[in-house]
Amino acid sequence: MIWSAWRLNRAPLLVSLTFIVNLIVAAMTAGIYIPNYPNWTWSFGGICSRWNDVGPCRPETALTLSTLFALLLPLLFGMFVGVPTFAREVDSQMHVLSLTQSTSRVQWYFARIVVVFLPISGAMLCLGLALHWAAGPSRDSMSTSGKPSVKFSLFDFPHFETAGVVLGAYTLVVLLIGSTLALVFRSGIMAMLATLFVFLFVPVAFTWIAREHYGTPTVRSEAIDGLYRESEYPPNPYYTTDGTWVIDAGYVDASGATVRPETTRCRPQYQDGSGEKRADESDEQRAERARLDRTNRADRFDACLKDQGVDGFDIRYYTEDDFWRFQAIETGLMLTFSVAIGAIGLLQVRRLS
Repeated sequence: MIWSAWRLNRAPLLVSLTFIVNLIVAAMTAGIYIPNYPNWTWSFGGICSRWNDVGPCRPETALTLSTLFALLLPLLFGMFVGVPTFAREVDSQMHVLSLTQSTSRVQWYFARIVVVFLPISGAMLCLGLALHWAAGPSRDSMSTSGKPSVKFSLFDFPHFETAGVVLGAYTLVVLLIGSTLALVFRSGIMAMLATLFVFLFVPVAFTWIAREHYGTPTVRSEAIDGLYRESEYPPNPYYTTDGTWVIDAGYVDASGATVRPETTRCRPQYQDGSGEKRADESDEQRAERARLDRTNRADRFDACLKDQGVDGFDIRYYTEDDFWRFQAIETGLMLTFSVAIGAIGLLQVRRLS
């Protein structure tokens, strides 16, 4: 049974593994070269603008493309490996010969999972670890204050999905989705289209909705400071330089509940010429008057927000210390999905005539 599964699927298996190995080599090579260039950091999307560019551009492009392929490969494997692995035999009725040669349906089903799906999923797990290793030193930089910082958080898309062990679990679940849909529809084309549709809702939508609830975020409470936060160029609470993943930020009341005040009615009215220097004042007096005016406007703005129930500004976030815990939780969820989908696939195999 193992030999039959290998003989029928060795071509897509070897092509898949070869492609993954090439991506691993490209990612690790880029991870070695990029940190060697001073004042150069990598972020997803960095790519050569011209084909003959040299320097860090080429390893940067290699790391971007490796990450992009890692993001797309689970879906592509599900559609073009998971579906054909079973659809090829079911469509041509080749499974009938296998099932009449003293081979149980359970053996027939799991032989293909062991021979085809597990090696590809294992190779994708290695690719995820290689991308995590390469992305680490490649994102290091310096902040404007001269302190060490990072270009992006490992929680950011698409790094969480591709740079860790969860990549292997994504691949396995989509391979099983494709194979199960092939057994349900008995049509390769329909199964491929359904795999694309299901992939967007099960691993993608679910994890994006559920991920922030894997733990209890740290809460940092700040002053209201409404005039500054509602200015023309307000601070972005979601931007960090230490890899922190901010999941929510906003005004809260005394109990910590989110408040959405009507900030437009709190905006101060500016008088024409109020900032100009008066004839009877020095530059120091003008600066002091401007400072007191700004303070007064800020106090009135905050008082207006307080009248609407605002008591502070909370930022909820996770640090990168939680990264591997989140990876383990999401991997466990994907493996649970895999077991459930595999059970459905086995049920469909038992119904094959």
